[in-house]
Amino acid sequence: MTDFSLYLVTDPKLGGGPDKVAGIVEQAAAGGVTVVQLRDKDADAATFRARAVELKEICDRLERPLFLNDRFDTAVELGCHLHIGQGDIPYVEARQALPDHLMVGLTIENMEQLHTVIAGCERAGVALPDVVGLGPVHDTATKPDAPQALGVDGVADIATVCRRHGIRSVAIGGVDLSNASRLARTDVDGLCVVSEIMAANDPGGAARDLRALIDAARTPSRPRVLTIAGTDPTGGAGVQADLKSIAAAGGFGMSVVTALVAQNTHGVTSVHTPPAEFLDQQLESVFSDVTVDAVKLGMLGSAATVRQVTRWLRERDHGPVVLDPVMVATSGDSLLDADAADALLELAGEVDVITPNIPELAVLCDEPPAPSMDTAVRQALTFAAQNNTIVIVKGGHLNGPNADNAVVRPDGSVHPVSNPRVDTTNSHGTGCSLSAALATRIVLDNSVEDALEWSTRWLNEALRASDALQVGSGSGPVDHFAMHQRMLRAADTTPWPHLQVTGLTGSRVDDVVVPSSVQSPVPALALAGPFTEALWAATGEVMGQIMDSGFIRGLGDGTLSPQEFIFYIDQDAHYLRQYSRALAVLSSKAPDAPAQVEWATSAAECIVVEAELHRTYLARGLADTGVTAPSPVTMAYTDFLVARAYADDYVVGAAAVLPCYWLYAEIGLLLAAQNHEHHPYRDWLDTYSGEEFLTGARKAIARVETAMAGAGPQQRVAAARAYLSACVHEREFFDQATRKGWI
Repeated sequence: MTDFSLYLVTDPKLGGGPDKVAGIVEQAAAGGVTVVQLRDKDADAATFRARAVELKEICDRLERPLFLNDRFDTAVELGCHLHIGQGDIPYVEARQALPDHLMVGLTIENMEQLHTVIAGCERAGVALPDVVGLGPVHDTATKPDAPQALGVDGVADIATVCRRHGIRSVAIGGVDLSNASRLARTDVDGLCVVSEIMAANDPGGAARDLRALIDAARTPSRPRVLTIAGTDPTGGAGVQADLKSIAAAGGFGMSVVTALVAQNTHGVTSVHTPPAEFLDQQLESVFSDVTVDAVKLGMLGSAATVRQVTRWLRERDHGPVVLDPVMVATSGDSLLDADAADALLELAGEVDVITPNIPELAVLCDEPPAPSMDTAVRQALTFAAQNNTIVIVKGGHLNGPNADNAVVRPDGSVHPVSNPRVDTTNSHGTGCSLSAALATRIVLDNSVEDALEWSTRWLNEALRASDALQVGSGSGPVDHFAMHQRMLRAADTTPWPHLQVTGLTGSRVDDVVVPSSVQSPVPALALAGPFTEALWAATGEVMGQIMDSGFIRGLGDGTLSPQEFIFYIDQDAHYLRQYSRALAVLSSKAPDAPAQVEWATSAAECIVVEAELHRTYLARGLADTGVTAPSPVTMAYTDFLVARAYADDYVVGAAAVLPCYWLYAEIGLLLAAQNHEHHPYRDWLDTYSGEEFLTGARKAIARVETAMAGAGPQQRVAAARAYLSACVHEREFFDQATRKGWI
């Protein structure tokens, strides 16, 4: 489909003379002009032809359509598109005379003219104009004899009618930087400019400025993504899953139904295909009214439906198309007619991305199913090159601890995406979900590779949460909104429960803090006395949340992504800088010399040990950016610690810094059982389960026990609250790595 978004009409006088026009067109095309019209009212036929030949050579080389204004004979001779006004050759006559592959544009000055040409085309049985120029928007010096200006609202009204009839439109006459944004937000397909570029000192820069305004005005808050697929009444696959996936990925979902499928978590029992006319009506209702930023194709069912959808995609504007070649359901049911294979292969050459699973890739390549990722990638490379499309290789049907994906391009490049396998039988609709999310993220991320990284990460979490849904008794669906629910919990501003407790006197050990409703695990480090025993008893819930977090689970089994781990290491460096300050303040406040020395020693050691750990990972090439800036979560935690150390009593500051020792030691020891020689995060696990760190943690526990034993009742209560607040900050500090990069 022709991109009419920035349409340049030439004017030799405004451009400084006829010899300047070609150079201006070259610069303007580089700046973003998508269509060019040669308008030269004063040139005789021979001169106009010569200028048209020159401009056609440039436009052909730059792959920009060239329209000739009014000169019908020259357009026919040179094979150029034609634009005519209301006083030129009648539109129907021009359309009948020109070859079908040449476009015809028409000037429309009011609504009556539009209705007249629509009616005339219907009577004559000819195609409607390929594009109409609506205007003038405002009075303009380039056409002093132009009809009454329509204004932006007048153009918008006519453009809406054009869109309903499938006619492309551009606004013309007085279009400039002052009104480009407002016009671009109407139903026009583009802006047609003359003086704004032709008279500019920098035509390329003027085009770029206009292009930026157009793109910004047309960038929706959410991509409008259309899924064309079958249904699933239980909601796990088909358009139901697609709409959830599009929403989860940040898009606004729309759906056109190709087939009504009676299926559930056990399989398909029946398929009903609505009449082809109804599919046309559904597609028309969407494309005539809504800009489609991306398309996801799912179950098409038959060769006739495949060809019908292919025709629509060829004839209508839309963004990138992702094809999920639904042939076989997860349950093993066939979902595609046998005679549709050839039609589907033809469609594959029309789309931007195709996402077959391993059995479907084998069918497309006429080979046995790939037994390994390497074989699947080889098959995909051949298919991508033959069909000039991007193939997403999905490793879910393979065996092994990983279910990696990969982007395979026609040029032979391969971008692997690591993906730890999730142990669940609830995988119904994963193919639908991934492809729908991918289509959405391609628009948002402007990269198939980045889109697959996001979609893979999202689907992995949706799979991990699938068992809890308890939908159906067979292979159930994934939890499309697991990530969003986690984010909502993290964003909740309800005060933490331990800060809402009242009535604690601190006069007795059992009146310092309320034990957790979740039993705390048996501590690996010995408790130093009754007060630290009470603190540990209050830690059960937050400790359980930390151990169940995606970050800690991934850190333990080695499936945590390097990007998330490096973000954590980066933030840890920022944290330790401020943590050492808090420890230094505690050293100055400590009531005895041994505590002063131990806090001071810890302040120095944590910097040295952690810095070495960071350098180790940097040296291994796991990070190439080094320390960046503290996140809001990191700043909240370090500001809390420094404030407690500086502003509060010694015992409160000591309790606040304790979780960084104690929780890290307990977590390190719990994860140590999963450590091994080839563990990707072996150094981290070695450090926090090592005797040197454990010794420091034991001493910190003992110092807090001593401080609380010697403190007043309300100091103890404040210290316990500070300890639990720091525990929650620790939970957030770990979890923040898994919350980065979703927007």
